[in-house]
Amino acid sequence: MLIQRLRHYLNPFDGRFEDLGKGNIVLNIARDFTAGLVVAMIAIPLAMGFAMASGLRPEQGIVGGAVAGFVGAMFGGSKYQVYGPTAAFIPIIGAIMLTHDHAYLVLCAAVAGVMLAAGSLLGIGRFVKMVPHSIVVGFTIGIAATIALSQSTEILGVAAKSGYDSIAKLQHLWDHWGFLQLEAVLLAVGTVLIIRLLLKVSIYIPAPLVALAIGVVLTQTVLADQHLTLVRDKFGAIPAMAMNITPPGWHYLTAHNLGSILYNATAIVFVAAIESLLCSRMADRLARNTGTPYDPDKELWGQAHVMLWVPLLNGFPHSGALARTASTIKVGALSPLAGVFKCVLKLGIAFYLAQWLELVPMACIGGILLYVAMNMVKRDEVHEVVAHGKAHIWLMAYTALAVILMDFLRGVVSALIIYVVWQVIARGLRGARPAAGLRPSARTARPAPAPGALREANGHTTEEEVGTRAALAHVRAVLGNAHTESRRPASGSRVVTGSRAWLSNIRRPASIPRSAYVHEQANVIGRVVLGDHVHIAAGASVRADEGAPFFIGSSSNVQDGVVIHALKDRHVLVHGERWAVYVGTNVSMAHDALVHGPCFIGDDTFIGFKAVVHDAIVGARCYFGINAVVVGVEVPEGRLVPPGAIIDTQDKANALAMAGPEQRHFNEDVVEVNRGLAVAYHEHAYRPHGRAGMVGPRKTAHVHLDREDAWAPPGSSSESF
Repeated sequence: MLIQRLRHYLNPFDGRFEDLGKGNIVLNIARDFTAGLVVAMIAIPLAMGFAMASGLRPEQGIVGGAVAGFVGAMFGGSKYQVYGPTAAFIPIIGAIMLTHDHAYLVLCAAVAGVMLAAGSLLGIGRFVKMVPHSIVVGFTIGIAATIALSQSTEILGVAAKSGYDSIAKLQHLWDHWGFLQLEAVLLAVGTVLIIRLLLKVSIYIPAPLVALAIGVVLTQTVLADQHLTLVRDKFGAIPAMAMNITPPGWHYLTAHNLGSILYNATAIVFVAAIESLLCSRMADRLARNTGTPYDPDKELWGQAHVMLWVPLLNGFPHSGALARTASTIKVGALSPLAGVFKCVLKLGIAFYLAQWLELVPMACIGGILLYVAMNMVKRDEVHEVVAHGKAHIWLMAYTALAVILMDFLRGVVSALIIYVVWQVIARGLRGARPAAGLRPSARTARPAPAPGALREANGHTTEEEVGTRAALAHVRAVLGNAHTESRRPASGSRVVTGSRAWLSNIRRPASIPRSAYVHEQANVIGRVVLGDHVHIAAGASVRADEGAPFFIGSSSNVQDGVVIHALKDRHVLVHGERWAVYVGTNVSMAHDALVHGPCFIGDDTFIGFKAVVHDAIVGARCYFGINAVVVGVEVPEGRLVPPGAIIDTQDKANALAMAGPEQRHFNEDVVEVNRGLAVAYHEHAYRPHGRAGMVGPRKTAHVHLDREDAWAPPGSSSESF
């Protein structure tokens, strides 16, 4: 297994280049060349800015970005990813360079490279995705604030050097507020506005390079007498060729320094892994990749090579760059060949522009980095955290403040510790419930209970009732402590019979969060609770009219033709709550599948085309093939139901083989595609999506959103570089 994985990693010409051979290969290569050229022109000023903000020379950013583009294209795990210097590394590298030299940084990067290579061979790429979104958004906000503070002296034209930590920077600004240069402020603000305007005009315009050119012209003409600080004044001349071998400082490898080296290397690994894997996932979704998907473990292998080779050639740690990757996709890139072209073209352009790049005013560099900081966090990402509740909001806020006031690694690690402790306590509290358990704990008798044995409380069975089997008539199974948090629908109505009961169900509004999407040609009827980023496709029918209520967890998808229905008065109990159908998170229900309650479907499960699930409990991470039928059984977690199989006895269910990693990765890709489709349909519709209660053409119904504000299309602001 390990040898096969290593062979796969060492082959640079894998399936990632498959799209070059589709159609006219010459035209496909030309598309990659054009994408490489556009991104090279965008990347040059950004690379200079990131390098200088990190305490390094501008040419180190140019050379490093070019080498990273080539190495990542050869050894990475994504078709489209563009590698280069990124804003997230600025506080980490800046802290290292404040007290050490470049040789020490090269050593830390080499250690990080070894750690990344070991992680890729051990297959830890999938675990990076377990970092909660609230922490990712929180440390991104913290890094953005740190970058903005680090560039405050350049933006305000203050000549004195500020300290590194945030408190020292704020104190420095207070002390030197009277020494700011209005011309520098105008140049910085003008740079931000020019980039923003040009990117709205066309992605083909290298907006940062144009902004720098305008800044050079102004400082050499109308602002020549203002003595604005230029790149040349701080760093001297920029050499046309700056690639040379810079070996690691082996003399730093002492017992005294070992802890510091490992600390800094761990911070580099964390940023590299998070950024590159998020970028790779985004790239596949943005490009609508239907071929070879990104490989998270091979992506970490590529990052290991970037960490080993780029600093050795006078660079510094780089990773996947989100907005540059988005740019290369938007201008037509098809394969990693675009990254190779970016390397060659970037070095060539820098060679001829070196004498002009040293004339760039530092205020323009500060303006570029201010633009980057302003666009690092999107409003929709914050809304997604808000949708997960107050606990995640506080975790996001804590992470941001900790990164600003302490440093990146201590801030993130402390936030992760808080998250883990919180989850352990939460699971412990859920586990303390009488019916708690990871697996279904009981199948209850069918006879009706004794009079008065069941009591309804807001449409749910109370916890006291859960502890007594005799009180659980018509309950398919009792579950608790499952991976997915249940969410309560609106308060229940009084018990009625016959058509009045069904009419009551039909009239109940669905609960649809703003990030979910229900197609106008789909039907969602009755008490249905949708999680965030759920996608209900055209032709799907989710009918909580006879049996109710239903829950569909976050990032799950209900594809075309899927039917979800349930028998009356039959339920599963999840965390003491009564559900006719309960679907966990990241569940895919493929075209024409039938899910009929009472049933429970665990997280990360794939229900194949025309498959049937009825009166069943399905564990997490299961995979159902085409036309598979599961009726009246409990399927243990992680099982593979072959295509066409009929699983109608518990012995058959227990004998099912385990699903492999290829099935799990397939479902992950389906989930990511459908999350992207939900966003795309939102942008296409430009109207509120939440027709709840009954959603479909020419139908009116009640609407209930999880938040008071109606959905609005994402803002048109350009992505962060």
